Amino acid sequence: MTDLGSSPPAVPTQAQVQAHMHHPPIVECLGVDDMILTYSSEHWIDPLGEDGVQYWDVGMHVKEDAGPGTSFGSARICVADEYRVANIVHSFDTLSSDLYRIGRTLYDEKTGDLRDDLHELLALPGKATIVDEVTIDRRLRGHGLGVYLTGMALDYLNHGAGVIALFPGPLERDDNTNHQQACASLGRAWSRIGFTPYNDGTWILDPGMTTLDNALRRERERLQHHRWNMTFCYEERGRSTISAITMAKSIPHPLPHRLS
Repeated sequence: MTDLGSSPPAVPTQAQVQAHMHHPPIVECLGVDDMILTYSSEHWIDPLGEDGVQYWDVGMHVKEDAGPGTSFGSARICVADEYRVANIVHSFDTLSSDLYRIGRTLYDEKTGDLRDDLHELLALPGKATIVDEVTIDRRLRGHGLGVYLTGMALDYLNHGAGVIALFPGPLERDDNTNHQQACASLGRAWSRIGFTPYNDGTWILDPGMTTLDNALRRERERLQHHRWNMTFCYEERGRSTISAITMAKSIPHPLPHRLS
C-alpha cells in the first residue's frame, strides 16, 4: 500500500549529544533542486531464481557536494514481467498480500496474462511497474513532495511502456481512522501525477501517454519555489540527521548558518 507517513525522529543517544557539542547543528534552506534520488536492486544470477518481480529501493536524500546525503524518505517499487514467470499473480501471492491484490486486478489469475480490458486501454502494453510503499518524513508532508519524487522514480524506471499501478491506502489501520476516507485522500494525492481509478481499489497510470511527463512538469513548477529550513545534527562517522524541518518564510532563502 502507498502511504506518505514515517516514524517520528528518534530520541538522541548520549553519543549523539556529545557529537553535537563538538559539531553544532547547521540550518540550511533547501528546495527540490537540493534533493537527489538513489536506486538499488538485486539481480540473482542463479537460473533457478525467480526474477519475474524485481524490487527497486529508491532513497530520497538531501544532495551534498559528493552526492546523496541525509535521507528523508524512500519508495519501494516493483517491476513485474509476466513473461519471466509461469504465473505473475502466483508470484505476487508469495511476496505480499498487497502485491497479490494489485496483481489479480491487473492480470488474469488463472493464465497470468494481462486482462483484456486493460490491454486495450494501454498505449504500449508491457511490464507492470507497481508502487509498493512510500514513506517520507512527516514534517515534509502536505506539499505533494513524496508523490512528485516517486513520480520521478517511476519515470526513470518504467521506460514508457506497460502500466504503472498502486493501491492508495494507509500502511496501518486503526479504529480512529476512516480507511475509506484515507484511501480517497491518498487517491487525490496520486492523481496529481496522473493516476486514475481502475478496479478493486487499484489505481493505474499509462506511461505510454504524455500524462506522467506533463504532470511532473507541472508539479516541478509548483514545487520550484517551496523551501524548507532543515536543521542537521552531526552524528559519528560523518553522518547527520534532520532534527527539525519548517517551511521557509522568505524567498530567496538565506545562506546556510550555524545555530548559536
